[in-house]
Amino acid sequence: MGKEKMNNLKKVSRTIYSCRRCGMCGNKVTASVPYICPVRESTPGFDHFYARGKTVIAQGLLEGRIEPSRELAEVLFSCTLCSNCMTQCGSLNGDTGEALVDTTGIVQAMRADFLRNHPEWIDPAYQTVLNATRRYNNPWGLPRTARDKWAHGMGLKQAGKETAPVLLFVGCTMASSQALSGRAKKAAQILQKAGVDFAVLGKDEPCCGSVQTRIGDLDLAGAMMEDNISLFNGLGCKTIVTLCAGCTSMLKKDYAGAEKKLEPAVVHIVELLPRLLKENKLALKKKTSLKAAYHDPCHLGRYLGIYDEPREIINSVPGVTLLERTATRENTICCGAGGGMRIFESGVLAETIGRAAVESAAGTGAEAIVTACPFCEMNLDTAAKNSNSPIRIYDIIDLVHDAMN
Repeated sequence: MGKEKMNNLKKVSRTIYSCRRCGMCGNKVTASVPYICPVRESTPGFDHFYARGKTVIAQGLLEGRIEPSRELAEVLFSCTLCSNCMTQCGSLNGDTGEALVDTTGIVQAMRADFLRNHPEWIDPAYQTVLNATRRYNNPWGLPRTARDKWAHGMGLKQAGKETAPVLLFVGCTMASSQALSGRAKKAAQILQKAGVDFAVLGKDEPCCGSVQTRIGDLDLAGAMMEDNISLFNGLGCKTIVTLCAGCTSMLKKDYAGAEKKLEPAVVHIVELLPRLLKENKLALKKKTSLKAAYHDPCHLGRYLGIYDEPREIINSVPGVTLLERTATRENTICCGAGGGMRIFESGVLAETIGRAAVESAAGTGAEAIVTACPFCEMNLDTAAKNSNSPIRIYDIIDLVHDAMN
């Protein structure tokens, strides 16, 4: 491939050379940080499994000292893009306190260059996701005709045909999964109960492009982004309410770099619910008895800084006791599903990482883990069941829906 073809990597070269190679991203341990990189913790732990090693690889590729290879391509996809390495980074901007090394951006750039120049080296499972996107406009191969199954019989407004100030954006993962699609229905029922005037796109709802971006097909994701911005801006809505952490991060952060501006504001439902509770538009009266640990999704927490709102919601549910794990909020260890890891090695490593998250919750005495991301929910649920853990996995939507009935 040669260094002259690493076009995406060249764009992030400044952040690559900001790395001091101190190893803080792999070796920092404190009372609230048991470890940083879930991939390094769940593998033999060589440098290429965590941020410092991947940054060194990026430098070598840029300078032509490291030759691209199939083995190297596999290394690039062994990352959840959780950004905990950036939270703990020892190379900081003196004015803002933010990490100077954008590890997630570096890894995504390397993936993009490898995918463009040597697609034959990329796991075919990733190609399947990208081909499904091109065919169905969602990564999981769900035909458009089945996308609105969850909303059948609810009499919801159809965006584009009827106007509403709020668009409920369900996301591909929740709409595609039989196990998760009930959450979309519950979210719509919560909004109906609160008197929110909203519409859905149903079978016309597009993929946001998050999965494609994380895999590295930036051309496909960029085209999707431009089409979606035109679609959303033309609906006349003022707010897009999301149910998926990945969709939220994509629409809020990645879309901000597009040529066209996304006009509607984007809020995850955990940002909206506290407002509805304070305005007495929702009443949570049904009491339950549950000790729960909240799992901060990476795309809501470290990517967007949304930590307080979900805890506020959980504390509003009668009978639920919120327990905090040792590593929580910005130090939360990734569930293991991000960055395409549920596809990598058939999801084996993702499940191993998820099992550690389940065990840490069990260590607090929690009976359940509550989260706000379908990827987290699926991976944690798989890890809990396959390890015979009694821990149950809930979406925060479940708690609110059950408590209001």
